[in-house]
Amino acid sequence: MSIFEHDFMRILSDGKITTKSNAIDEIDLATNGVKAAAILILAKQLQWATSDIARAIGTTSRALQSHSHNNKTFNMKISENALEVARLSNIGIAYFGNIKRWNEWLNKPHIQFDQKQPKSVMHTIRGRELIKRIILGLEYGFAA
Repeated sequence: MSIFEHDFMRILSDGKITTKSNAIDEIDLATNGVKAAAILILAKQLQWATSDIARAIGTTSRALQSHSHNNKTFNMKISENALEVARLSNIGIAYFGNIKRWNEWLNKPHIQFDQKQPKSVMHTIRGRELIKRIILGLEYGFAA
């Protein structure tokens, strides 16, 4: 699957924004909150376990399931994290070519992550920045 088959920003926003939307639209979505059900759909599309997406966005599987069951949105911080994971996944899949290869890279210990899996740092802003920097470095031919 190519990145053009998935727009993870569209998934998280119930179609209100896309990867091409402006920053103000993303800020509005984060401020109003992302629905838990949309985050679960994102996890399914990424082929991640609920526990993986929950950890990546800074919540628990239990909170994610509870919010989904009650049709609730998450607070701004978790919503922003979900949007960043979606954006980063778009970048990763664009570089690696498909979800399977993106996930393989995320789950393989890497020297740039002190022999840890890149996915293990995705729950932090700096971790997501590092993942993005490394992918862009690979894309432009720098050793990563």
